[in-house]
Amino acid sequence: MSPILQRLLELSAKPARIVLGLISGTSADAISVAICRIKGGGIPTPGNPGAEVELIQYYEHPYAASVRRQVFGAADLNVRTIAELHVQVGELFADACLSAIQAAKLTPEEIDLIGSHGQTLYHHSSMPGVPRATLQVGDGDQIAERTGICVISDFRSRDIAAGGEGAPLTPFSDLILYAGPAGASANRRRVILNLGGIANVTILDPDPDRVFGFDTGPANSLLDRLAVQLSGGELTCDLDGRLARSGTVNAALLDDLLTTDPFLQRRPPKSTGFEMYGDAFLERAVAAHGRRDHDLMATLTEFTARSITKALDRFVVDPPVGEIIVAGGGARNPALMERIRANMNPVPVRDSEEVGVSSSAREAMAFALFANEALLGHPTSLPSVTGARTPVILGKWSFPSA
Repeated sequence: MSPILQRLLELSAKPARIVLGLISGTSADAISVAICRIKGGGIPTPGNPGAEVELIQYYEHPYAASVRRQVFGAADLNVRTIAELHVQVGELFADACLSAIQAAKLTPEEIDLIGSHGQTLYHHSSMPGVPRATLQVGDGDQIAERTGICVISDFRSRDIAAGGEGAPLTPFSDLILYAGPAGASANRRRVILNLGGIANVTILDPDPDRVFGFDTGPANSLLDRLAVQLSGGELTCDLDGRLARSGTVNAALLDDLLTTDPFLQRRPPKSTGFEMYGDAFLERAVAAHGRRDHDLMATLTEFTARSITKALDRFVVDPPVGEIIVAGGGARNPALMERIRANMNPVPVRDSEEVGVSSSAREAMAFALFANEALLGHPTSLPSVTGARTPVILGKWSFPSA
């Protein structure tokens, strides 16, 4: 037997593993790293605790401004620059791993496995006639070579190959992080709302076949881009929601956006990305509004909140939403959170921290879980979420040099 296969067998036999998960979301503001101790594996079921996760260290690694510009300008890159970016982001992710390990006062030899989502450059928006395709850069081989640790990456592609959307993927990990056996009977109406560049929801249920989730539309994508423009590059986001709070909603534009947006009208399963809610969308909104100002920020903030709450009102009806748990960078935007709470009233909207899951670390923890499940041979795609023909094991392996 090859040494690497022997190593994987030994890892799979351990009662608990230290697994590092990392991701840079569609906002590309930083690389999020979660080092977790994971005991066992699988989804919790009656009599079986499933995977039990302890967050050892959360770390955010800065993104070089030049790389961030390339990510946001991906549509203008050529084959060479995309290939180079794939390597460059992989090197940055390796740096992030090593820095997080050092911050946790661990050594690379103590890390059993790495799960890396990478950086999304393209994801189809599930519109009719658009082939399902996805591209995450951040070469897993670069990470494995630099760290000396086995890496699992490129998680979306396998679900697409099985006929799925390839997103959202985190409903599987949400079943573990938010719906343990102790609270399973109460979680039928619990919604996990992630506010990254794109907003997505997980509707939990003790029965994994009844769990579903989907992208609702934009979260930070439009707001971050407009904040950069309004501040002349000094801001990367609407800090504390100040820009939105100082503006007035353009009611006519808001109504037009809500009624004419084709993605909002589609039923799940569905997923989207910057191709739908990026620079082109923002420029159309600017043209319709007639200017770039704080009123446009207020309008797009309200549009973002309404696109989320309208999706929940329309698609989560049996049983209806009982509570919403919010995670992701958008949870730190008080203007956006105020509008979500107002639109969902009287449904309680709570921060993920209140239920014991780090809002910032949630997605990175998810990819640590996906790596752990791949090692154990467990499928992590949920056909009820993505529409895949069958549950499949997600991720591709990269092995370090002997």
